[in-house]
Parts: sequence; structure tokens; C-alpha cells
Amino acid sequence: MDGTPGDLLNDLQTIMAVSRAMGSERDLDRLLALIMRSVTDLVHADRASLFLVDAERSELWTRIAHGAKEIRLPIGSGIAGAVATSGQPVNIPAAYDDARFNAENDQRTGYRTRSILCMPLITHTNSVVGVIQVLNKLTGDHFTAYDEQILSALCSQAGVAIDNAQLILKDLERQRLARDMELARQIQLSLLPQQPPVMAGWRFATYARSCDQTGGDYFDFMPCGDGGVDAVIGDVSGHGLAAAMVMSTARATLRALHSAVPDAGVLVTRLNHLLEQDLSDETFMTLALARLGGDGSCAYVSAGHEPPLVHRTGGRFDVIDDTEIVLGIMGDSVYRTHAIAPLARGDILVLFTDGIFEAQAPPAFEQYGMDRLRAAIGRTSSLGAQAVCDAVVAEVTSHLGGSSPHDDMTIVVAERL
Repeated sequence: MDGTPGDLLNDLQTIMAVSRAMGSERDLDRLLALIMRSVTDLVHADRASLFLVDAERSELWTRIAHGAKEIRLPIGSGIAGAVATSGQPVNIPAAYDDARFNAENDQRTGYRTRSILCMPLITHTNSVVGVIQVLNKLTGDHFTAYDEQILSALCSQAGVAIDNAQLILKDLERQRLARDMELARQIQLSLLPQQPPVMAGWRFATYARSCDQTGGDYFDFMPCGDGGVDAVIGDVSGHGLAAAMVMSTARATLRALHSAVPDAGVLVTRLNHLLEQDLSDETFMTLALARLGGDGSCAYVSAGHEPPLVHRTGGRFDVIDDTEIVLGIMGDSVYRTHAIAPLARGDILVLFTDGIFEAQAPPAFEQYGMDRLRAAIGRTSSLGAQAVCDAVVAEVTSHLGGSSPHDDMTIVVAERL
């Protein structure tokens, strides 16, 4: 039976009051609770569920459901799924006579569903953001046309309110993520040397730029007991926050091992063994370590990384190409130390990640390349480490032509004094 004029007036006043409350509520959980309380009172239902649309997973899921745990179902499945697909209400006086009704929840909980009224929640752009489903009319056998009208009036306001609350929630999440990413960036930057070390016989220059807020490139300087230093550069596969976390782990592990393992090859071997136990099958890391002695002696270890470029004052580059497998793939890999002829005054050693020589920009997508890198080093080597670093960075930046790099870029230059 349809409601009386008095019932209609009272219900409309209730809907208006609820609409005002919904309009001022920005918290999604409190908004949904408010809607659910209003729904059951207005149509005199025993139970109600509110399904929200999860567009990314093409599912409906219950944010709030009376007498049930969270439920997920594909859009288009069941009664609620059909309403979400069509955007049209469904009023079923006898649930078990409808082929779309799934009785599994009744069988699991012992509840008996008799009648169902299901209504879409539609935004001002006419998209469905959710579905309200009420069960078992308390003041009759089934839900009436009047119940449909009243519930439709409430749902038209609720759909817009939910859409607004979700947009606010997404914006808050975006702001929180931005704050978290900035914090992660600051933490990662704090792990990198703030300035190159000052030591007798050597001068250093460095540059590091992430293509995202955080990155997987890494460089470090670790003093050795004989007055020398280990200059290290690394590159984790991928970039972003996940790569930054792996980089931080590798840095901490290498530093912890450094003082206890004097041989550079054994040091990298142990680092690989520990990383392989923690890294996923899709993640790996390249690394190059150059051991620079106070007397100009030099050696290196390369784990799948470009070996150092060594430029001599006579204008030639050393031929250096020995490297072993990347870190994190095979736990029993062995890494060797490879000798480099001692560096004399004016000689330059350069460590770099592939983001330097693979830098490319549209439309041609031509890489900066190793030839340009060697040329920049050779042209400026007589001016010292900082001049070499600045020249390479300037050329790569110019080559990008204003476009953002697609990979992290890091360079470490060592000059023998």
C-alpha cells in the first residue's frame, strides 16, 4: 500500500534533513553510516547493504552490510550487480522465485530473505557509484511502489554525496602520498654523501638525479684502513620507492660488511649472498666498486655494472671490460678484484650508471652514448674532476632537450692529484 499524504510529508522532511546532513559530511565512513541508518528507517527494512563500485577491479563490495561480513562480487553478478550494470532499480517481492537471487548467504548465516528492493546510487554525471539493497519489509509482505519512490529520492542525494566524499578522500590520499614520497626522498638523499671526501692524493666530484622523487641509483665513499677509499656506485632495477628501499638495504649491508671484509671481491661476494636471500626474482642490482689507494693504486669489482672509465693524461682510455653477474640473481656467485694500472697525476677515473649514457629524448630517442661520454671526459680532464662532472651533466641535460630523464642518473669522478 502506498503511503498517506501525511506519511509522504514526514518522509520528505526526513529526506531533506538527511540530505542536509549528507551535504555537510566529508568523511566517507560516517557518510555511509548515516545513509544506512536513514534507509532502514524510511522503508522499514529489516536489513540493508550498501555496495560501492570498485571500478579498477570491476567489482561491487560492501562497505557496510547488516548481519554480514564484507562481500565482493563482479559487476553484473547477482541482483546488486545487475542494478549496478543497468542503473535501474529492482523490486523483488519473493526472493527465492527470482533466478538472480543467490541463497548461499542465507544458507551460511541462517537468515531468510523474503523481499528485496535494490536501488542504484547515481552521481550528477549519471554514473553509478554504488547500490543500496534492503531486505524484508517489516510492515508488509514486500516493498511497495511508494518505498521505491522514497528510496529513490534518498539515493539520488546519496549518490552525489558519496561521489563527493570519494573525491575528497582521493585528494587526501594523494596529499598523504605526496608527503610520504617527499619524506622518502629526504631520507634517501640523507643516505648519500652530502659532499665528496677530502683526502690526500685524490679529488672527487659527484652528481645524482632521480627520474622520480626517489630512485634506485646509489653512490658512496668508504674509507679503507691504508688511507685509501672505496668509491661505490650502484643501480637497482627499476626506479621509484621500491628501488630506493633496495638501494638503502644494499648500502647498509655493504657498510656493515666493509670493515670486517678487507678483500674487495669477497666483500661484494658476501653482499650478493645476503641480497639474493631477500630480493624478489624480478629485482636485481648492478654495482661497481673502485678501490683507490693513497699511493695511486687502483682496482675494481664489477657486478654487472659498466666498469670504470680511466682516462690518462696522454689522452687515451684504458681498456677495461671485466665484469661478473648482477647482484641478487645467484647467491653462490663469486666476484673478483680486477687490477688497474696505478693512476698518475692528472689521470681521471669515472664511475657512472646507465642513466647517463642511455639518456634519450623524443622524437629521435637517440642515446647520449658512450662515445659522447668519453669525448666529454677527454675534453675536460685537464681541468679536473669537477669540470669533468659538470661537462657530462651539461651535455646529457642538453641532449635530453628539456624532457625528463627516463632513468636515474649518477656519476662519480675521481682525479689523481
